[in-house]
Amino acid sequence: MRSKKLDGSFKSCSFVIGLGLLVGLITRLTDFFPYDDLWSFSSIATLFGFWMLTVTLVIYVSSTNKNAAINVFLYLFGMNFSFYFLKYILGFFVPRFYNDGFQWDLFILYNILALVCSAIAYVLYFWNKDNKLSSFLYALPVSGLVAETIGISIYLYNNHTFLFQLIFDFLSLIVLGCWFYKKVNNKLIYIMTIVAVSSIVYFVIYRPFL
Repeated sequence: MRSKKLDGSFKSCSFVIGLGLLVGLITRLTDFFPYDDLWSFSSIATLFGFWMLTVTLVIYVSSTNKNAAINVFLYLFGMNFSFYFLKYILGFFVPRFYNDGFQWDLFILYNILALVCSAIAYVLYFWNKDNKLSSFLYALPVSGLVAETIGISIYLYNNHTFLFQLIFDFLSLIVLGCWFYKKVNNKLIYIMTIVAVSSIVYFVIYRPFL
């Protein structure tokens, strides 16, 4: 069994919260970059690829189903807090960030979504079981990356923007897809799941915005 680092201890929980806080700050600061130019560096905070990759990694290095759920929630909660708190602070000094106060509505909404992701993390952690279900579960985050990579490719072609997000998603897909492909015990289920789920996700989530 691989070595675990996020074991539910106070030290590991503090690390996850700190990581979330740091990521929230960094992604908020990307708003200083133009959103609608070719590279669109700020897209990292608004699209799903970065979050799919980082949450998957948090799940992977957790020690139990419960620990994975807690770690994912702490990570996303920390990220949400610093993301919106920094915007609130910047609003006093930078006109583009001005708002009427702390955005409690969005903060609460995204923490509800963090709870949903926490529940999903609990289920995904079952990929450690040596059975056909694990091959299906390993394919799910990869499927999300496939769908977004396809969607962003088409959007880039039509609108000449989001190049950075496309490169990030494509590299994440290659690394995560190949890594999980080597780990699954039923590669056919893994590949078929990716084809089926990525198609559904693309047509339901990404296609309507293209």
